[in-house]
Amino acid sequence: MRKISTQELIALLKSERSSYLEVSLNNKYFKATHFMTFGGKKIYDTGIDSKDIKWKCNEFLEFYPYAYWKIDQIIR
Repeated sequence: MRKISTQELIALLKSERSSYLEVSLNNKYFKATHFMTFGGKKIYDTGIDSKDIKWKCNEFLEFYPYAYWKIDQIIR
């Protein structure tokens, strides 16, 4: 699957309510897997380190402004 921007990922999370997305954040040096879902006003993000983070959409976009994500799977 193609890589999508952080803004596109947020839109996908909003459209896939009650689904979990397994996504990979890739850059030249590492690959990090995240499990994400959207719960009304917040993005719920569990990383490979099992750390749970609740993001407001604008905070998530500010933290990953130039990131690209690969959708590994959508879990319904």
